[in-house]
Amino acid sequence: MNQRMTVFCLFGWILLAALNANAQTTAVSVDWKGLEEAWHAYYSAPTEEGADKILKLLPGTVKIIDIKDGFVAINAIQDHLSVLEGEIYSGNPNAIKLGFRLYTISYGALEVALNKVIGNLISFFPRLFLEELSIHRDLFFTLEPILGSFVREMAIDPNAQELEKNLRIKSLESVEEKPLKALRNECIKILKKL
Repeated sequence: MNQRMTVFCLFGWILLAALNANAQTTAVSVDWKGLEEAWHAYYSAPTEEGADKILKLLPGTVKIIDIKDGFVAINAIQDHLSVLEGEIYSGNPNAIKLGFRLYTISYGALEVALNKVIGNLISFFPRLFLEELSIHRDLFFTLEPILGSFVREMAIDPNAQELEKNLRIKSLESVEEKPLKALRNECIKILKKL
């Protein structure tokens, strides 16, 4: 009887795990036209409310694989990413959330550009960087592209690379909130290896 119950419970756990895995890979639809329109409104006059509208149109923390219908919207975002960059470096919370959330639809050049913007955020607002990274951690297979985004930019100047790396480490070390310490330490460890 005990053996049957164990097998039954094991089967239940396997079934739950399979359902959970399926729920995470289920296709998420994006209103690409709405996203494009919201982005145009945002970069014309960036506000926290405008960033919030875009946030509501993007998937939470699920990376969208099928973006073929979204090329126009994605290209528009990439073309005017500097507007969002300025809002992020100003410390606007919704802009920072949006910077991270855009990883759900980014590949290639947009992702490289986002890595630069988000990586530079470490020096300005390390706590906000870590808070959003902890929420969106599932979007990143590895953190090296974000944390080391300066390496490619400063490839011909090793002194500048070292200065930027040390600045990022020092900024991260200033974050003392307990819930962020493990992620902070992981980021510092990666940076020290670069």
